[in-house]
Amino acid sequence: MKRPWKPDRPKHRGPVEPDRTTLLTACARELLSTWEHTRDKQLIDRHLASLDKIYGSGSEQLVRQLMHKVKANERHG
Repeated sequence: MKRPWKPDRPKHRGPVEPDRTTLLTACARELLSTWEHTRDKQLIDRHLASLDKIYGSGSEQLVRQLMHKVKANERHG
């Protein structure tokens, strides 16, 4: 008798919040790098305004906080 097929890894059943935090941190790093190279405030504000549609309410403020955190902890200068 053939055994039933099972995936190698079980489905993720945990909360989605860690994934969201990781994505927002990556977005903050990307926007901070863009800001450091272009110094275009309007461009950064447009990208930040679109984050609420993509990641949910409150994500714009969270990314702004993460940008400050990344600048203070990860950037030397």
